[in-house]
Amino acid sequence: MNATPIAPNTARPPRFGLTRTRLLASVGVVVLGTAAGYAALTYLGRGPAPIVVTDTSGAATFNFRVTGIPVPGKIEGIKPDLTFSPGNLATTTGTVSLGLNKLDTGIALRDKHAGEFLGVAEHPTALFTLNKLNVAKSIQPGQTLSGTAQGTLELNGVTVPLTSPITLREAVDGSVIDVSTAFNVTFAAHKISIPGADPQTDVKVLFRLPLR
Repeated sequence: MNATPIAPNTARPPRFGLTRTRLLASVGVVVLGTAAGYAALTYLGRGPAPIVVTDTSGAATFNFRVTGIPVPGKIEGIKPDLTFSPGNLATTTGTVSLGLNKLDTGIALRDKHAGEFLGVAEHPTALFTLNKLNVAKSIQPGQTLSGTAQGTLELNGVTVPLTSPITLREAVDGSVIDVSTAFNVTFAAHKISIPGADPQTDVKVLFRLPLR
């Protein structure tokens, strides 16, 4: 599945997923929205020190199918904990987490059942851990890079390997990088059983990381 990058934002916009450069969603098509706020960065951009992005928040939307019927919803509260360097992307490390207890399908009873299927009471967080980012060494303003992100995805307390295509697009003004990726989540691999649901779910992740 090909990831669709976000159009660059040149208006100086305000970690999932991945580095400077799910997330996941429990079920369905997941979209990580633009982070609502960013913590202070340890470095402003393109010097010798890496930029560290922590304690941010955002939102995920999803649309999974049960008995062929789409169930749209959202999950708010994304926390990336990533370290990256614009000039040496291969050194990117970190995690992206999503709090599943905020899953919202618009119907409280459905939210409760979804949470039970996903084991949210015992495992309230979905976590992607980045092991290796395979893209060009560096990225410049206005540039788009494509490659893969290798790591693991933990859902329902079960961790499985995950390699996903990834696209990084830096805004022309160098203020932000938009990241997009897409992958499949197989429920059985995470010991999740949802009666009537498709066995495998397409996941699409979009998020934004600041360079200033």
